[in-house]
Amino acid sequence: MQSHSMKLQPGLLAAALLTLAVAGCSHGTISEIPTAPTQTPAVTIAALTVTPVGGGTMIEGLTAPITSSGGFPATGAALGAFAQYTDGSGKYVEATWTSSDSGVIAIEGGNFIARGRGTAIVTAAAEGKTDSETFVVQPGIAGTWSGTLLVEQCAADTGSMSEVVCYPPNQGRTPGVLAVGAQPPMTLQITKSGTDLRAAVQFGDLRGTLTGTDRGQNFLTLTGDLTSSATTMKVVIFDARVREDVMEGAIGVEVRNTSLPGHAQVALRINTVTRR
Repeated sequence: MQSHSMKLQPGLLAAALLTLAVAGCSHGTISEIPTAPTQTPAVTIAALTVTPVGGGTMIEGLTAPITSSGGFPATGAALGAFAQYTDGSGKYVEATWTSSDSGVIAIEGGNFIARGRGTAIVTAAAEGKTDSETFVVQPGIAGTWSGTLLVEQCAADTGSMSEVVCYPPNQGRTPGVLAVGAQPPMTLQITKSGTDLRAAVQFGDLRGTLTGTDRGQNFLTLTGDLTSSATTMKVVIFDARVREDVMEGAIGVEVRNTSLPGHAQVALRINTVTRR
């Protein structure tokens, strides 16, 4: 039998080998399917809280700054809008603030301003979340006050001053004008400029002007002289606090009379002095 063989031309042989190589390389190879990048959920405000929680009290005329960054303070209570985020973090944020009564509390320049006595609901808004608290504005120190004091101690360094000023009651004669237990009347007209106080005072027939300081949170100190035709009362200490329409505290005075030797020292308690 005669065998036949097929002889490939060199160019055709090279093309055939190249085709086999490509086919062999592709066989069994898995192409990777591209994946979309992982989307990180957006961090948003989950809740907004106005602090101090429960609201607060401000004194008329005072200004309180709004906290708009950072975490809770180590001490005290911040005034601001605290945001809790969806990733569990939290911080104070810039917020849009409104007041139900700007005549009580106005919000200006990043501050709460206590305009006048009353109650206002204050609301903060940020990223669609809101929260509100109630704030109360109490009157300050300035105003007209009247009532009585109570003499708790009276001591004099001469007999004549003791008889006139400190002689006790129920001893068969007229008691001293500031005997223990006496309740002399007093009226004050207090004006304020910044923290400086000025009080026009009438204490019985004694009159004068006391000056002093608003120490904050409605605590005040006054000193000065009250006089009549023959008597001078030096107010050594006038330490008091105003709680809305009531004044409470203690007064220490030194009494001298031009016609008598010596002096008397008297300690009084503010008894029923109220705002008129």
